[in-house]
Amino acid sequence: MSVTSASARTDFHLMEELNKTVVQSLVSSFGLDFLLFEDKKGGEVATIHNVRKHQNGETDIHLSEQVKQEYQNKGDYKPAKLDADGKPVFNSKGKAVKVDRYHSDADYKSRGAVDKQLHQEGQLYDAYRDQNMAYNENRQLDHIISSHEVHNDAGRVLAGLDGVELANQSSNFQSTHSYINNLKSAHSMDAFLGDVLPRTIETKKASIVQNREKLAAMPTTTPQQRHEKRKVEAKIAKDREHIEVLESLDHDKMREADQQARQQYDGQINATYYSSSKFFKSTAVESAKSGFKMGMRQALGMIMAEVWFELKDHIPSLYKDAQGNFTLERFLDRLKKMAVDIWTRIKARFKDILTEFKDGAIGGVLSSLTTTVMNIFFTTQKLIGKLIREMWTSLVSAAKMVFFNPSKLSAGDLAREVTRILSTGVAVAMGVILNQHLATVMTFPFGSELASFISAIATGLMTLGVTYFLDHSEMMQKVWNFLNQFKSEARRTLEYFQKVNAELDRYLVELAALEFNLDPQEMAQFTDSLVAVNCEYEKGLILTQEIKKRDIELPFEAGNLDSTRSWLKSLC
Repeated sequence: MSVTSASARTDFHLMEELNKTVVQSLVSSFGLDFLLFEDKKGGEVATIHNVRKHQNGETDIHLSEQVKQEYQNKGDYKPAKLDADGKPVFNSKGKAVKVDRYHSDADYKSRGAVDKQLHQEGQLYDAYRDQNMAYNENRQLDHIISSHEVHNDAGRVLAGLDGVELANQSSNFQSTHSYINNLKSAHSMDAFLGDVLPRTIETKKASIVQNREKLAAMPTTTPQQRHEKRKVEAKIAKDREHIEVLESLDHDKMREADQQARQQYDGQINATYYSSSKFFKSTAVESAKSGFKMGMRQALGMIMAEVWFELKDHIPSLYKDAQGNFTLERFLDRLKKMAVDIWTRIKARFKDILTEFKDGAIGGVLSSLTTTVMNIFFTTQKLIGKLIREMWTSLVSAAKMVFFNPSKLSAGDLAREVTRILSTGVAVAMGVILNQHLATVMTFPFGSELASFISAIATGLMTLGVTYFLDHSEMMQKVWNFLNQFKSEARRTLEYFQKVNAELDRYLVELAALEFNLDPQEMAQFTDSLVAVNCEYEKGLILTQEIKKRDIELPFEAGNLDSTRSWLKSLC
């Protein structure tokens, strides 16, 4: 088995490569990127997770003005009752009459009637206490996820779902003791079990102790004193009853009920929003914007880098001319030549610029989609958005190399180039992290610009270090050479016919150098004979006849296909 050696770069010039890498980094990742992109915490597309985080106090999460306005327009939990003319209705005390839409809903009343019947029959199961309710207990229908929480849920508002309909589903109902329902009120299950419940029990127990001490000191001489004493005794009895009810709660069962209710509730909200045209439109628009900006960043970055490389070559000449016999005409000619050279250089790279724009656009679209998907589950920071963008640029180039292999590289060389691309992406990502850190430290004037320059230098050095290692390391050369041994059947066949073709070309060159002793008339007649026939077999007969006639010596027997094949095989 023949082994193709991995070709190492022998024209590696440190300063030249460093100059190219740093300039490219400065004008793209650390220059144009900050002009074209404004990375935001949470990305550009609103998600259920992020709007809830924003609602809970993380106001630095980005939300569009449209999303904020939608939440502001959600309406009141208990809106004012309106008359036939659309005017507010007031009670006898002059206060506006409120409508409790959540507790006056038909589904809420219907479930209440069913549970009332079960309660009277002694068959009503209270999941909060894992027992059937006693006939003499006061019953109320509780919203497991409070109707107040549902109404003010930013995720529900974003999905455009009706709060009354969501809150009054059978999965969100649970009949329980009236005191439990009133105490739980608008609290979430976690807040109720973790804070409200233990605090209330502690308060009730302290109240009992205090009232018992008070009771022991109360006189009973007059009827009024005895009445006051009975009131304190009743208060103690009521507190003891409440404590007994609260201590009968099964925390695990309550959390299980809450988990089941929220699972269905969140499932409906997520399914509605993430399958809506609102989400798809927002995602598509932001992805297209990101793709265009990223494409422009890569293309403009390459153009600006080429302009700088050409300026770097011409500026010393302009300076030298200015030191000598300076004339305006000569200076303008120099500028004209420099402009022409810049345009020529850009035109020569036009195809590469279009490729950079296309690859950048694809990377921009994919990075935007990735950021959006990640924000469905957790909130991304500003730095994460930039890192994703930089890594996708490298991943797109690497994927194109792997799947299309435009340069038809062997396995080892392909692995080396893909590793180089991915390593460059990692170096840029590290440079971005460094730049973010330096920007927070260098708060003095021009500090951000200095941070970008240092980050670009660091990125360039890391890129060059990896590139040199991949191209010149003895260990990596062994790896590439080992991988180059593995060739597909198609590759083997191609190399076989390439060798055959090279040998045939050599043989034809030798034949062309021979003298056949043909005069022009005989040559024309021989050529006409070959042109006149359409069949390869007939052409073969003419050639065989001419070979015998001219007594030409061949390494195979003319007209014998097996002999010809045997000779071709011997060439390899």
